[in-house]
Amino acid sequence: MSLARTALAMAGISGLVVAFLAVFGGMALVTATGVIVDSAFRSEVPRRLSQADVTVSAKQSVPVKEDLPVALPERARVPAELVAEVAKVPGVVSAAGDVSFPVSGATGHGWSSLAYTGKVIEGRPPNAPDEVATKNGKVGQKLQIFANGTPGTYRVTAIVDAPGIYFTDATAAKLVGRTSVDLVAVRGDAADELEKRFGDRYVISTGGDAEQPEVAASRAMLLALPSSIGGISLIIVGFVVGGGLALSINRQRRDLALLRAAGATPRQVRKIIALQGTGAAVAALLPGAALGYVLASALGDLLVKIGALRPDQPLVYGPLPPIGAALLLLGVVRLASWSASLRVSRMSVVSGIADPRDPSRVRTGAGLLIMVGALVLATTPLYLRGEFAAIGPATAALLAVVGLALAGPRLVQVTTGALAARLPSRISAPVWLAVHNSNGNALRTAGAVAALGMVVTLGLSVVLTQTTIQRAGADEAEAGLRGVTSITAPRHGGIPHGLLDEVRTTAKAAPMSTTTVLTRSLSLGDDDKLMSRPALVLDPSAEGLVDLGVTGGALSGLKGATVALDERSGRVGEEIRLTMGDGTRVKARVVATYSRSLGFGPIVVSRDLAAGHRTTDLDETILVRHAPALDRWPGLVVSDRAVTPQASSATAQVLVNVAVLAVLLAYVLVAVANRLVATITGRRDELISLRRLGATPRQLRRMVRWEALVIAGAAAGSGLVLAGVPLGLLSVGFLGRPWPAGPLWLVPASVVLVGLVVWLALDLPARRVIS
Repeated sequence: MSLARTALAMAGISGLVVAFLAVFGGMALVTATGVIVDSAFRSEVPRRLSQADVTVSAKQSVPVKEDLPVALPERARVPAELVAEVAKVPGVVSAAGDVSFPVSGATGHGWSSLAYTGKVIEGRPPNAPDEVATKNGKVGQKLQIFANGTPGTYRVTAIVDAPGIYFTDATAAKLVGRTSVDLVAVRGDAADELEKRFGDRYVISTGGDAEQPEVAASRAMLLALPSSIGGISLIIVGFVVGGGLALSINRQRRDLALLRAAGATPRQVRKIIALQGTGAAVAALLPGAALGYVLASALGDLLVKIGALRPDQPLVYGPLPPIGAALLLLGVVRLASWSASLRVSRMSVVSGIADPRDPSRVRTGAGLLIMVGALVLATTPLYLRGEFAAIGPATAALLAVVGLALAGPRLVQVTTGALAARLPSRISAPVWLAVHNSNGNALRTAGAVAALGMVVTLGLSVVLTQTTIQRAGADEAEAGLRGVTSITAPRHGGIPHGLLDEVRTTAKAAPMSTTTVLTRSLSLGDDDKLMSRPALVLDPSAEGLVDLGVTGGALSGLKGATVALDERSGRVGEEIRLTMGDGTRVKARVVATYSRSLGFGPIVVSRDLAAGHRTTDLDETILVRHAPALDRWPGLVVSDRAVTPQASSATAQVLVNVAVLAVLLAYVLVAVANRLVATITGRRDELISLRRLGATPRQLRRMVRWEALVIAGAAAGSGLVLAGVPLGLLSVGFLGRPWPAGPLWLVPASVVLVGLVVWLALDLPARRVIS
């Protein structure tokens, strides 16, 4: 008989099903992640300048050595003189500078860019400063609008088939208050020539990213998301696949031992096991890829809802993600098969037939050592506070799960052995059998305990870590803005000109905005990795209104090229280098340090420094103690809460992490339930033997239920401990109390869920086997 036929004959249906479902779920998860990565590179958004053959724009990313470029979310502009230079290039038929600025409920542009977006349907081009063309409206209609923060009355002279409101070029330049343009739109077959002349300074593009810098930023988000979840996904997939294959191999120990006795070499035994795993994996690839596309679509919808992905930026469902996922999964299966079969292929015939075997001391020692290391990492929040403080607890939870998987068999053996030695003499037979079965089959029991413990640990630690940090940040922001009212004007794209001065006539007020800056690490000393981070924009008037917990200097010094930093990141008087959100490199002097970086971020830049480096220079918010009546200003929103950049970004991250984690843990639960079902059906001979020895069906069902209780109790208990220690230390460091913030109902819910899964997976199949 060939090795392939031998492998299939030995594996049995249940063993193949375990491996199949493990690879099926893993294929779906990795394919969905791959779709997100593929879309980051190849997704295209509809172009506004659809009639332009080429665009010339400033670079919207900063190169990073040995890493992907960092996208610039703020608009980087080009000098207006570039339009004339581009127009002289051979092959260029026409060129025009394009500008975009906020207009009440729309976006404003200069008239010359209409030639690259659409055409006039009715009327004539605007010629006067108070004339506009629009897609919606009627010729002759008068519009009361705020154009880039400036109120005015404009008469519609033309109806066009392009979105937005079009002003004369002179009016548009006056409204934006600068001579630069966002980009240059070009007609003509001149891409190669433009690349030769301007490629070293500007980006020559035929796509739509240059028109909308936020698209490049969303691409960076699509790349960052899989990188944050990809590692844990692969670990979980490898864990589940390896566990499924180990269960299948353990059930074949006697058969494999007999093959060795018949003359099979260790290499042949390993090849048989590898063929089993590969066969189950290949069968799972296509259906797993199909489910992966469905998961990717659901994840894309979530990203759109939280604002991390543009609605018009579609995901790309190409063939590369499933191909890459298949190669990764086949590699994981091959590695898991090899590692699971290594010992069994080398053991003697007697050792192979003997059942059970003691857990490996090396494995146990490694697991305990990893758990000790996890405990050390979990103490990070006690002496480090800020953007990197949560890395220690998050990593500790993951390491603790790995340690539990390695040391679990020995821990289960010791725990159940101690329990068995202390059982009362009059204990019922089902309880006695359940405890001794768990003790005698420590490897089998520990596999389920470790997998279910991972569900509890990761579920609680990821969610409650995020909510604890979010609560700490919200508490700091609330304390820093206590008694402050915020005024915003989202309909107008920012605070209209003159509104701040009017508010200041009756109350103390300060402007607040957000931007993005790129800096080297602000917390890890010599780390040179460039990082993009949200930053508050304030001016000296914030002194007395915004309480950042200043520990040195004063916010009144936020004039010119100055910044304030988290107290652990710098000192008053030192000079730091920044890259602004549009790519401009600047030097700034630190004029204040503060302690509330969780609520306000690690850096605050002055309003003067941010001027000219944001997509729009309109202020986003006015902070005031008591907002006056502002009836003559339409479209304002007055709130007693101001949103900081840290709070808005944290909410999106929590939602994404929770959604992805839910899918991962659901995959683990299904895989574990499948393993438990395969385990109980594989014990048919054992249960039948107990029937022959006089055990009744009712006693056997009670025995199985007590085994389920032992597994569920051990899994829930270990999960709560492994998650509780890091969460407790995190809470002490961030909240000053030993319990986390967030939905604490997840704790009992996790325990109930684990118990329910174990009970259903063991009790229902046992009824069929015993009956």
